[in-house]
Amino acid sequence: MVGRTTLVFLFSLACCTAALAQAVVSGQVTSNEDGDGLPGVNVYVKGSSIGTVTDLDGRYQLNVSPGDVLVFSFIGFVSQEIAVGSRSVIDVQLEADLISLSEIVVVGYGVVEKRDLTGSVSSLRGKDLVKIPSLNPEQALQGKVAGVQVTSTSGAPGAPPVIRIRGVGTFNNSAPIFVVDGVILDDISFLNSADIASMEVLKDASATAIYGSRGANGVIIVTTKSGDRRATKPVFNYTGEFSMQQLAQKIDLLNGREFAIISNEIRTGSFNNVDAVPNTDWQDLVFRAAPMHNHQISASGSSDRIQYYLSLGYFGQDGIIPKSSFSRITMKLNNTYHLSKVFRLGNNITIAPFTQQNAPNVTYSVYRAQPVLEPFYPDGSFGVVLNVGNPLADLEYSNNFRKGIRGVGNLFAEATIAKDFIFRSSFGIDASHNKSESFTPAFTVYNPDGTASQQQNVLSDLFKGVDDNLTWLWENTVNYNREFDRHRISAVAGYTMQQTRSEFLSLSGENIIRDGSDFWYINPAYVYDPANNVNTIQSISNGVDPNQYYSMISYLFRVNYSFNNRYLFTITYRRDGSSKFSKSNRYSDFPSFALGWNALNEKFMEAVPLLSNLKIRASWGMIGNEKISYFDRYARVQSGLLAIFGVNQAAFPAASYGKNGNPDLKWESTTQTNIGLEVGILDDRLTGEFDYYRRETDDILVELSTPGHLGNGQGQRVRYNAASVLNQGFEFTLVWRGQMGDEANYRIGLLGSTVNNEVLSVGGNSGVDSVLIGGFLDDGRPVTLSRAGLPIGAFYGYQTNGVFQTIEELNAYPHDIQAGPGDLRFVDVNGDGVINGLDRTFIGSPIPKFIFGFNFEVLYKAFDFSLDLQGQTGNKIFNGKEIVRPDPYNFEKRVWDRWTGPGTSNTEPRPSFGGYNYNVSNHFIQDGSFIRLRNVSLGYTLPRSISDRLHLSNLRLYAKGTNVFTLTKFTGYTPEIGSGDVLSGGIDRGIYPVTAIYSIGANLTF
Repeated sequence: MVGRTTLVFLFSLACCTAALAQAVVSGQVTSNEDGDGLPGVNVYVKGSSIGTVTDLDGRYQLNVSPGDVLVFSFIGFVSQEIAVGSRSVIDVQLEADLISLSEIVVVGYGVVEKRDLTGSVSSLRGKDLVKIPSLNPEQALQGKVAGVQVTSTSGAPGAPPVIRIRGVGTFNNSAPIFVVDGVILDDISFLNSADIASMEVLKDASATAIYGSRGANGVIIVTTKSGDRRATKPVFNYTGEFSMQQLAQKIDLLNGREFAIISNEIRTGSFNNVDAVPNTDWQDLVFRAAPMHNHQISASGSSDRIQYYLSLGYFGQDGIIPKSSFSRITMKLNNTYHLSKVFRLGNNITIAPFTQQNAPNVTYSVYRAQPVLEPFYPDGSFGVVLNVGNPLADLEYSNNFRKGIRGVGNLFAEATIAKDFIFRSSFGIDASHNKSESFTPAFTVYNPDGTASQQQNVLSDLFKGVDDNLTWLWENTVNYNREFDRHRISAVAGYTMQQTRSEFLSLSGENIIRDGSDFWYINPAYVYDPANNVNTIQSISNGVDPNQYYSMISYLFRVNYSFNNRYLFTITYRRDGSSKFSKSNRYSDFPSFALGWNALNEKFMEAVPLLSNLKIRASWGMIGNEKISYFDRYARVQSGLLAIFGVNQAAFPAASYGKNGNPDLKWESTTQTNIGLEVGILDDRLTGEFDYYRRETDDILVELSTPGHLGNGQGQRVRYNAASVLNQGFEFTLVWRGQMGDEANYRIGLLGSTVNNEVLSVGGNSGVDSVLIGGFLDDGRPVTLSRAGLPIGAFYGYQTNGVFQTIEELNAYPHDIQAGPGDLRFVDVNGDGVINGLDRTFIGSPIPKFIFGFNFEVLYKAFDFSLDLQGQTGNKIFNGKEIVRPDPYNFEKRVWDRWTGPGTSNTEPRPSFGGYNYNVSNHFIQDGSFIRLRNVSLGYTLPRSISDRLHLSNLRLYAKGTNVFTLTKFTGYTPEIGSGDVLSGGIDRGIYPVTAIYSIGANLTF
């Protein structure tokens, strides 16, 4: 009996002790900025799995013991630890951790703190992306990121830029990939810059290897905006901007009188009275000022279970050439649903319909049209412009349109497993549907005597095209994050699948019944007059884009390890398999290794108070590339031929052997080494990053000529792994942050990068080095040659060393039989006493040796001012529009300094309308160096007292200028001459001018 009583007593005592040891603590977590409750804050007992999250008002309740320590943590705020003790109510105010947010860097399949980063990664803030009024957000990278070159292919509305990261590493597609909220893309032209939160540029192998084959040319990660979990009330933002564009720089061409004088020197008697000829400025007639609009409104916020961001944007641009325009609507929806403490769903979706009108290439004819010709006759009809056609007539009769819709987005699910593991599955798509339409009516530009000129279209013609593109990407990853003692580990492993398909259908017809757009249809049922072939179908084509027709499977792994906040290790591995290769070569492995040392955290560095950061990092890795046609490994049949046979020798549709395939094709491989240094001085008032890189690409997939006995035919080439290219250089970024008085803060940034590009080998038959030629002019002549020892796309032609002054000098020097006094003197490079094709040599590179940028920002009271400069040096431009002249075209002003007799000029030859002096030579090479005022902006933010009365949280008004001026020796419209073809870079064929833009706008938050 006593024993039973004792047991009951002991049990009761234990229960009472437990009751005394356990208590309920509650409270509210608020923001110290506005006192509002913070939903979703993690509240847990330190060292245990016991925890909860705050509700919509920031309130929580938790069972604890007096000896427990509570941890309050929330993204974007400084975490706090508070001992429970005897308290039952614990209210907490969290401070915004702005420094911590700025130190988070987005990398492939995760984020990492800047202190733990071992790769070469540059970040760009979202506010920097809206400084440039443009369709493509990537244009904001110009002069902002070391190692990145952005050039324009055209100033036409909707034209994409060309981006090169650390040089040109392949003869194929050298563009980087974009990763938008986890979806891998080739471009981001569908995005509104105002929807982007940040952009990270991954440059070295340690950073890009996680993307394997697609990371060979660099990776640009774009993170779009999402709802702020700190904002419990909806936040609305509106940005509106109106801009005017104008021709930034005219080309200095001969006027009417000057052209007549030069023409008389070339052909005596061309003009009887040079003072009475017309003087038409075709540039003034064609180019105009044009408006641009950019508007975006967004709403964002959160509740205890949902984060949301939605926006609607409009971008509209008219070109400075009539009948060129682009407009796009962007609808953005980003949601995250917190279903429980361990599980969440989300979506990131963008839908962007667009319309575009493309003008004919009148830049070409404006440059060449003779200024002595009138644009209109007295009766108002178009005047005949010899040799090139009247550009105003070309514009009048051109109707070229393209419209479509693109949807990009993903759906994802995340689950926290065993606290340290996060499983994520994401399914993304990139889908587009596009329609093209071009109609040219029947027309004729008549000569003054009523006869027809060559500028005519006898029968109206119509082209229609449709293309559908779909890429889906399914990614499954597991992230592991753990911090204990002096160790910090972050790891990710995953499996991904991707498929890309692109199909097109096109057809053309002629003799359309009427000109009105309501009748622009090709329908065989309308053939009611067979004798005149009214509305007949001319051609039909249907097929797939072989460059966008493939599937890929990948396995990935990365681990980041930090010991004692000093020693950093990163290992990355990816295995990619592509359907572009045969089974034996389908898969390839891409590893990388990186080390980092936060030297400032060593005890011996305590004696150096000047330094606030000192990190040394190094990396090595291999990445690949497979951006070739799906069909390259197959032998192909050439169709569309006619076979003549039979008794009557009739023609029949036929097909024949086309060209060999190569089933032994394998991956290109790029090996990259990077050594970096990061420093901070005076509490990071001065920061700097310095990188040396060496990037070698082997087994480059190139098309080479084959022996005739293989039967590939003339001009047919077969693809092989047969080239190597080296890029190496140095990058730096310096930033100084300072303060003047109590109300002025400023930031100065300077960045630069060098690029040394060299072709190491181009394999030929029997191991003999071969060459690749490209950059073909309108008349078929090649301008570039790539071979071992030269840069990719090197300009290749004759070297000149003056002008022949006399017949005696001509006879004493090796010369072409066509040369005479006053003509260019070509150098006898090989010294054989003869001037011929063997004397052609390297005459310049389109790849700049040095790219740089300068940025300045200052904030004084309610005013903000920023200025951005960008530039490059060491590259050349080939003036391709000047060299092609089989007919009497206008000249650039430099011909006025021509040779007219012995001693008059040793640089500019006697004028001519073509022939010897227009051989490809360095006479047409110009310095492509420039420095440009890329952007200058002045803004004013209304005082809080005024904005409150307007019921606004913030109102900023601003004015800015883009491409305000450019200092350059190049005589064309712009020294930015980009090309997607690496063998055709730096050739100005008459680029649509890049414009100067002046804008006013407003930012409202309410």
